[in-house]
Amino acid sequence: MTRPGTYIDGAWTSTDGAPVITVVNPATEQPFGEITTSTPAEVDAAVRSAERALTDPAWATLTVEDRIAIVERFAELVTENAPELARLRSGSIGAPYKSSLTLSNAVGMIGMYLDSVRKVRFSDVRRDEYGDTYVARKPVGVVAGIVPWNVPVRNELRKTVPPILAGCTVVLKAAEESPLAAAMMMDLFTEAGLPPGVINLVTGAADVGEALVGHPAVRKIAFTGSTATGARIAAVAGPQLKRIQLELGGKSAAVVLPDAELDEVLPSLLTFGFANSGQICAALTRVVVPRAMHDDLVAGLVAGAAKHRVGDPMDEATTMGPLVSSTQRDRVLALIATGTAEGAQLATGGGVPAGLETGYYVEPTVFAGVESSMTIAQEEIFGPVISVLPYDTEEEAIAIANDSRYGLHGAVFSADPLHALAVAERIDTGTCAVNGFDVPLSAPFGGVKSSGMGRENGVEGFDEYLEYHSYKLPAALAEELDAQLAGAPGATL
Repeated sequence: MTRPGTYIDGAWTSTDGAPVITVVNPATEQPFGEITTSTPAEVDAAVRSAERALTDPAWATLTVEDRIAIVERFAELVTENAPELARLRSGSIGAPYKSSLTLSNAVGMIGMYLDSVRKVRFSDVRRDEYGDTYVARKPVGVVAGIVPWNVPVRNELRKTVPPILAGCTVVLKAAEESPLAAAMMMDLFTEAGLPPGVINLVTGAADVGEALVGHPAVRKIAFTGSTATGARIAAVAGPQLKRIQLELGGKSAAVVLPDAELDEVLPSLLTFGFANSGQICAALTRVVVPRAMHDDLVAGLVAGAAKHRVGDPMDEATTMGPLVSSTQRDRVLALIATGTAEGAQLATGGGVPAGLETGYYVEPTVFAGVESSMTIAQEEIFGPVISVLPYDTEEEAIAIANDSRYGLHGAVFSADPLHALAVAERIDTGTCAVNGFDVPLSAPFGGVKSSGMGRENGVEGFDEYLEYHSYKLPAALAEELDAQLAGAPGATL
C-alpha cells in the first residue's frame, strides 16, 4: 500500500499522479514500502499552514511549559512505538534491529532538549547606566528542517523538537531513502497535542528541498547532509537573508598520543569507526598514530573488525548491516579501490562479505600506512572504512588532523587527559572528545570549515530558533517588570 508523504494542517494528503518513492530494503534489495512525493503546490501549502499556525491562538498563546508538556507526551509515544519505529528504520537503511530499538537514544535526546529549554531565558529586564530595556526572545518563525537518511528518528527529532519548544512551526522534509519513520512521527506529534499546522511534512527529491528552502515564508533552514547540498542551500537562502544552520560532512581524526594504552583506545575506534556501517558524519575514520605503535594498532583494528557479525539486520547476532543503497555501496567500493591504487595497505576487508551477494554489504575495512594526501584520507567515504596514518612528532599529528577541509568532530587519546585536552584544543573542529568518542548530548554540536555553521543541542541550540527583540522602558515600568521576572528562569510576560 502506498501511503501519503505529505502532511499539512494536521491531515495527510497526496496529489493524483504525483511520483511515488519506493523504499528498498538494503538487506534484501526488495521493496519495503511506498510513499508519495510532494508537489510544488503541496510544498507551498505546507509552508502556508506553518505560517498560519504561528499566529493561531491555539499555538501562539501556549507558554513554554505548555510546549514542554506536549513534547513530554510525544516522548512517551516514541517509547511506546519504538518497536515499529525500529522496524521502519531497519527496513529502510539496514541498521540492525536490535540496536535500532534504542532509536539512537532518541528519548534521551528529547530529555536533553526539555532540560535545556528550561535554562533558556526568554525574557529579561536589563538595567544599567545606559538605560532600562526589556529584552524578549521570540520564535524566529517558520523553520524548514531537512534531514538525511542515515539515522531515522534521531535526525527528525533534531529538526523538530527544538524549534517546537522555542515556539516556531516546522515543515520537515523527509529523506528519500528513509521517509517512513518520519511519516509515522507526524501522527505521534499530533497525538501528543500539537495543534494543526505546527508540524508539517513534505517528501521528495532535491526539487522539493529547493522549493522549501526558497519559499519566502520560511525564515530559518536547519539542514544536515552533504557539504555540496549545504552550499546549494546557502546559495538559495542567501539572497533572502534567511537564517541557516548547516551540519555537513566530516572526516574526523582520532589522534593517539604515544602514552595511550591501545587496549583503552581500540573500543572507541572500533565502535565509532564502524557504527551504522560507517554511515555517520562524525565517525572516527582517520586514526593518527605514532609510527612505533602503528602496526600494533592496525593489528588490533583487524582483530576487532573480524569480530563484527555482518548480515541480516533482523538477526539478533548481527552487529553490522548493509549500506543504504547500491549507489552508496558502489561508491564505497570505488573509494576502497582508489585507496589501494594510491598505495595504501589494505589490512582487512575491502570487498563484499562472502555469502552476502544479495544486499548492499561491504566488509569492515582497515587501511594501514595511509598518507594524508591520499583520497581515502581526504574524502568522506560514509562506509565502514578506517584509515590509519602514522606520525613521528606531536606537531605532525596535529598537522595531519587539521589537514582536511572538514572540521566536524575528533578525538584525542592519552594517559594524560590534561595534555590530551591541550592537543584537542589545537585541532580545528567543532567538537572533540578526550579519551572517548562522543560529546555529551547537551554540548553544542556542529562543524567548522566545510563541515558547516551553527550549532545544535544544549541551551546554545535554541539560539538558532529565537530572535532578540529590545524595548526601551521608563524606569518605573522597568522596576515593575524586573520584579515580575525575578527568580523565574525562562519566564515570559
